Amino acid sequence: MKKIVVVIKFVFSIWLIFFLFSISNFLFDSKLAQSEQFQISNSYAQALPNQGGVAVNLEIADSDVQEGDIISVTKEGYKKAAQAYDALIFGVVVDSPILSVKEKNDSTKPVVSSGEAIVRVSTANGEIKEGDLITSSGTPGVGQKATQGGYIVGKALAPYSDSSKAGLVPTIVNIGYSAASGSGAGLFSLVGVITNPENLRYTLAAIVGILFLIAISIAFIRLISSGVTAIGRNPLAKGTIVRGMVIAGVIIAILAIAGAGAIVAIINLGK
Repeated sequence: MKKIVVVIKFVFSIWLIFFLFSISNFLFDSKLAQSEQFQISNSYAQALPNQGGVAVNLEIADSDVQEGDIISVTKEGYKKAAQAYDALIFGVVVDSPILSVKEKNDSTKPVVSSGEAIVRVSTANGEIKEGDLITSSGTPGVGQKATQGGYIVGKALAPYSDSSKAGLVPTIVNIGYSAASGSGAGLFSLVGVITNPENLRYTLAAIVGILFLIAISIAFIRLISSGVTAIGRNPLAKGTIVRGMVIAGVIIAILAIAGAGAIVAIINLGK
């Protein structure tokens, strides 16, 4: 009996690791699906690195939009990005795209999501050198040097050092998540994702999911262990013990479904 219990515990340990990995992937995919910018995957963007000038005509909620402004997706529509490492960056406003799609009118602006474009930047996070990664900043529409893990606009093709005002820098636009470089990068990247207000409900959902998973796994393992032990000690009561195990298993399953429902509800908060 003890060997059976050990095997069951081992199997559930493997299942626990797999399920935790699945939850993390699900939450990450849910986050990506929130924005239209992620309809184009990184591999697709790499396959078409020179789309510069191919833009989408969008209605921008801000009235003072100009060339080089970084645009994000918000509840109010497309607006100038106004927080550092914004996870919902959509693209950059351009003046003269080679090609634009969607209907164009006086209230729209062409926005590119990949390729080469001019980006409005400042030295708020340090002087920008050629090759530095550019992200959004607290100044609406203006980018800055990326110094930690987070979402970026792309890579600067020229330096910028004027601390007195924002200016324009040619940039390879390749929107996506970039980990910080150097020692401790993974830790800082993880902290950045968790503390980002945009990711709050996903962080909470992950915590709830992990707690439910651990609690349910422990309860199930104890149920199996105690049931096998009880049957070994009292074989004549096997039927009663098995029925009790089935009832307990149903209760655990109901709790698991409730936990999954809570996770989905948390993820959908604020949508």
